[in-house]
Amino acid sequence: MQTATLTIPAMQNEAIAIQVAQALETVSGVDSVHITLAHARARVGFDDAIASATQLKAAVTAAGFVVADAPAGGCCGGCGG
Repeated sequence: MQTATLTIPAMQNEAIAIQVAQALETVSGVDSVHITLAHARARVGFDDAIASATQLKAAVTAAGFVVADAPAGGCCGGCGG
């Protein structure tokens, strides 16, 4: 099991959060999706034998949203900080 944290700058309200969550849930291997609106982040638990972070980003992009690049400092965002 892997966890990916995606920052989606446009995710500023519940309606968009629902759209993002639904897009992520369409990816085979996704086990859980947790949205944090305050930080515009989606934390996704997935089986890395079935899915990849690239596929998660592609699903969000296909839903019409941009996934921000990870910070240059090497932070994965997993701690929520």
